[in-house]
Amino acid sequence: MKFLVFILFSTLAMNANAGLITTETDQTSYSSGETITVDILVNDINPAIDFLAFDFGYDDSLIEFVDNSWFDSDDVFNFGAFGDAFTFVPNTVIVQAFFLDGITDIVGTSFKLGELQFTALTNTNTPLFSSTIVDAIDVNFNDIEPQITVSEPAGIALFSIAAGIFLIRRRHASK
Repeated sequence: MKFLVFILFSTLAMNANAGLITTETDQTSYSSGETITVDILVNDINPAIDFLAFDFGYDDSLIEFVDNSWFDSDDVFNFGAFGDAFTFVPNTVIVQAFFLDGITDIVGTSFKLGELQFTALTNTNTPLFSSTIVDAIDVNFNDIEPQITVSEPAGIALFSIAAGIFLIRRRHASK
């Protein structure tokens, strides 16, 4: 029973937000000199967002950013939104995306934003990337939360279920 209660409280304490920016590479390993294409995916973006900027970190001893490698995905480009990517400091690409009002009505809140391309400097497995949100602004130039907050499980409902199970088990134990 203690284990069941532990699982219940662990579930209630979970963070229900996934990462806003995720990546997918085109292969699992690369030889020196090969081009690495990385899809930039946006997950559960706030529909009020108009501008998003983030740092995209990588290990510059394994891969090298290819200048001017930013390509908007068809859905985003066809809607009229656009992005840019450039290096400002070593091992970091700055990605900026400008969205028109209502983009989430067309492409949804999760979509492929674009691609970044790198060159493998050595033989390597899928490189690790990190991203940090720098700026998220709405059409009125106000800072906003860049991601939709996903509601966590209903605590009262889960507590009620756990209490019911506890009472049923207690009744069976007393017989």
